Amino acid sequence: MKVVIIGGGIAGLTLGILLLRKKLEVVICEKTVGIQHKGHAFLMSSDGLNILKELFVGSTEPLLFSKVQQFSLKRPNGDELIKIKLDSWQCMKRKSLMATLNSSVDETIMRRGYSFSHFAYKDGKATAAIFENGEIEYGDVFIGADGSNSKVRDALFGAVEFTPVEVKEVVSIAKKSSAITDGIAKFQKFQSKDKGIAFGNIPVSTEEVVWFMQYDSKFSNGEEHKSAENLKSFCFELLKDFPQEVKEILRHNDFTNSYVWNTRDFDILPTFHKNNIAIIGDAAHLALPFTSSGTTNAILDAKCISEHFDQDVNLESIFSNYYKERSGNLAAQLEEGRELKKIFLNPELHSERGFILPLISDQDKTQKPKVDKQLKISYFTDPVCSTCWIMQPVLRKLILDYEEYIQINYHMGGLLPSWVDFNRGGLKTPSDLAEHWDEESKNHDTPINGEIWKEDPLQSSFPPSIAFKAAQLQNHNKSVMFFRRLKEMLFIEKQNIAKWEFIEKAALHCCLDSALLLNDISGKARELFEQDLILTAQKNVTAFPTFIFTLDGESKFSLSGSQSYIQFEEIIRLLIPDVQKKFERLSPIGLFQRYNNMTSKEFAFLSSISLEEGENILVDLLEKGVIEQLIIRSGIVWMYKNVE
Repeated sequence: MKVVIIGGGIAGLTLGILLLRKKLEVVICEKTVGIQHKGHAFLMSSDGLNILKELFVGSTEPLLFSKVQQFSLKRPNGDELIKIKLDSWQCMKRKSLMATLNSSVDETIMRRGYSFSHFAYKDGKATAAIFENGEIEYGDVFIGADGSNSKVRDALFGAVEFTPVEVKEVVSIAKKSSAITDGIAKFQKFQSKDKGIAFGNIPVSTEEVVWFMQYDSKFSNGEEHKSAENLKSFCFELLKDFPQEVKEILRHNDFTNSYVWNTRDFDILPTFHKNNIAIIGDAAHLALPFTSSGTTNAILDAKCISEHFDQDVNLESIFSNYYKERSGNLAAQLEEGRELKKIFLNPELHSERGFILPLISDQDKTQKPKVDKQLKISYFTDPVCSTCWIMQPVLRKLILDYEEYIQINYHMGGLLPSWVDFNRGGLKTPSDLAEHWDEESKNHDTPINGEIWKEDPLQSSFPPSIAFKAAQLQNHNKSVMFFRRLKEMLFIEKQNIAKWEFIEKAALHCCLDSALLLNDISGKARELFEQDLILTAQKNVTAFPTFIFTLDGESKFSLSGSQSYIQFEEIIRLLIPDVQKKFERLSPIGLFQRYNNMTSKEFAFLSSISLEEGENILVDLLEKGVIEQLIIRSGIVWMYKNVE
């Protein structure tokens, strides 16, 4: 079977390489004569990167600079609206990827200077692609990968209706020393509060940044694209109210290598093929640049089609399955891009909660609706409560075993308002608490480092408590992760979690928006914390932790202090007689992927194995590089190494 690919960009070359590996005969026809160098840089998600790693085992490093670790959205005056950790995005130079792709293809299969004209048909099927230079390429299958202005698409479906150009975008790469600040590669964006103007930049090397300026087309003077000097003046004028760091990038930019995009898209087509001709990449679907998805989608299309060539030689089946698998996600991204455009053009109508973050995975972007569980457990706790830390394995196991039945609602109890007149069970000073923690660690065989109360004692547990309530406003599951992370930082790492610098580290670690968190801490979260304190008093909760079990709106049982797992199980079975314990166990790696950090005792307990067996498994995982260990005075904590 001979496959003729029309278009030698990223989509066409990727598909060509994948099909060649399946021993198919492939020809790639590209309209430009030399290797393409157009374009500057782009962001790529882990989906596309994983495919590239399969294609170029051991040789992808030259393509990459480093992970883009944070996204920050600010106003031109410097006010930060969004600050969030990114896990799986890379900024990549287009010319580097094109060079790598081209080097992986034998020049004998390339047809350069071939600009597509039309197809020749026989019995309703294409038999050859005819090019404007008079050349003819015969084949059995034809794939159009010729970009947004695709002539192949026009030949199949006629001209598509593009949306009006409402947003334009200037893109370039500028020299900038110290492109990375504080060792962090950050995607930073400044967006006007009252009009459609934004400036973003991302490091692509230690001394270069790719930058873009997006602007409402109504601000276009119609002259900016006519010369480098015009474009430079236009950018400086439009960004005159933006901070100096933006102007510094413009001053170091070569505007002769900058260009203006007229951004547009078109509706998802009813199919991506006709008979033995299909289209991929921008030829098949075009999204607005707000979603940063174009290059990744081109690579995903190529991978999808190539995989179906393994499963079925029937072209109709191959192309139908390709459309079925890709069209749903592509349609969702199209709508997301359009929504982002609305927000961009009318920023005054949207608060910080109105922003859609295109660089977060679908799993992170959306929170599943909270299912109303049969049994409610009100958990009254506090960030500095050592007994609550000791009870963490029990809480985790309850979720593992009875997740379908129970709903744990966290309430902050306000254990340490301040040290003024503080007296709780004879504990009056930070040094008293240090001794108490050491005793608790020995009595319960749990790593706890009480030195924090000697070195940098917290003055109150209220700040991390309020921060947790702010986290709940963003995402329930991430707020639970955040609360656990705060405890790890306090009980194990000796970090003062009442200070913002450590609260923010925990928030970013758990993929929370730290800028929004800080805003909520001084607003709504304080109100929620006060409500928790009122509820704590109403329920006569005086010891932490306290668990109140509620069924059908009626409180049934309560437990306080350190309790065994069996006591929780007995209550659950009493209240829900037909409860079915989940006996399916996560693998050791699965446990670490879910819970990240565990003590030896906690790992064995959650795995339902002996401590000795658990430690053997942990040592094996350590030797394999899956986990790492943190050794403290009172024990060992094992941490998952999320190496991509």
